[in-house]
Amino acid sequence: MNMIMDIFTGVGGYVLPFLVVLTILVFVHEMGHYLVARWNGVRVEVFSIGFGPEIKGWNDSTGTRWKFCWIPFGGYVKFFGDSDGASRPDGEALRELTEAERAVSFHHKRLGQRAAVVAAGPMANFIYAIVVLAAMYMAFGQRVTPAEIGRVVDQGVGQSAGFQAGDVVLAIDGDSIHRFEQFEQAVFLNPERPLTFRIRRNGREQTISATPRLVEKADRQGIMHKFGDLGLWPANPAIVGKVYEDSPAAKAGVQVGDRIMAIDGKPVDNFERLQDIVALSKGRRLAVTVLRDDSEVRLHMAARRDVTMAADGASVAKERWLVGILRAQRTPVRLSPGNAVVQAVATCYNMLAQTLAYVGQMISGSRGTEDLGGPIRIAHASGQAAQVGVEQLIMLSILLSLNLGMINLFPIPILDGGHLLFYGFEAILRRPLKERTQEFAFRIGLALVLTLTVFATWNDLVNLRVVEFIAGLFS
Repeated sequence: MNMIMDIFTGVGGYVLPFLVVLTILVFVHEMGHYLVARWNGVRVEVFSIGFGPEIKGWNDSTGTRWKFCWIPFGGYVKFFGDSDGASRPDGEALRELTEAERAVSFHHKRLGQRAAVVAAGPMANFIYAIVVLAAMYMAFGQRVTPAEIGRVVDQGVGQSAGFQAGDVVLAIDGDSIHRFEQFEQAVFLNPERPLTFRIRRNGREQTISATPRLVEKADRQGIMHKFGDLGLWPANPAIVGKVYEDSPAAKAGVQVGDRIMAIDGKPVDNFERLQDIVALSKGRRLAVTVLRDDSEVRLHMAARRDVTMAADGASVAKERWLVGILRAQRTPVRLSPGNAVVQAVATCYNMLAQTLAYVGQMISGSRGTEDLGGPIRIAHASGQAAQVGVEQLIMLSILLSLNLGMINLFPIPILDGGHLLFYGFEAILRRPLKERTQEFAFRIGLALVLTLTVFATWNDLVNLRVVEFIAGLFS
């Protein structure tokens, strides 16, 4: 019963944010096609958000039908001369057009014009991501973690390779590193692959070689992920950003802004080390030294046991020891308009490169397909982002917009990239591909897209344990 209630609750908390984000991104994508088509003199017959029966629609002064449809997963723009929303040419109808109709027909435009119209959709998604991210950098600032090692895990790969706290990573395999996030991405994506690191230690540069260890770990939803790990943490001083009311830390007198320097006389050089010490204390009374207003203050506290029960209610699923504080976040740095655009372009490029690397590893077989998510997982992520805050939801929309633009450029018939592939053949052959060839390719492309969608959705159902829940109803 609880699961059923959670499902109904999730409709508002998860599905609604997902539909809002998806509608915005589909609108941006199709508006790219629409604007460039109109700029090139193409008549647009339909601008649809969603598929299937129409919910609401209206005609504008140019004769374009703008509408919302019942199936919200996507949209399309139908040009004059298309046989459907996938811009397949209606061969028989095209041959019977008058000169005036040919002038506004998409399929009678020059090759370069048609290619521009098709490419405009993915480009609009890329532009949206860059513009919105740049606006966020100007309004809220950019959070940057310096590429400095703050903690080396005992007996980890990084320690064996020779990394030390205080090392600053300058490059990995020749690629410059400016942020710890870049370092994490390179390690994350290259398990069991030797990497060469150029670092700066005590003002001198040197080289270290290390092979990230393959780690398999479950996220909060229990979905298993494989990634590389060196056992290295960023320089992240244990500065208190929040103290929970009635927590052990609050009762001990810990204040926001305190920097925890030591526990029981042992130095605390990183927030993660603080978490480890608290976890191992098992409620034992701790002597905590904090730095407050340039003066050291000695406090005493004992961690409180926090228990998460298993689904059956009889066994303990997870046990934690907490003192009731959160780390202070690094202060975002607001950027000027020019710098914001430059940083937004660089960030979007890194996001796309990471996604392509993921896809390449899946195709090569070096990474499993468990990370391949579909609409259900995207909806779940949208709900989680909405619960964290608007900023996180906007960041998710940026990532999804980049992925939408990238996927549409894949050379698969029925997608924009498939049309561009056909235009490439047309440029080489000096004539369009035969209608029968295009029709056959479209059917293969449609089958491929549907197969991937079904597979990704099944992945979602399995990884989010929906299949397990349904099976349990009949067992």
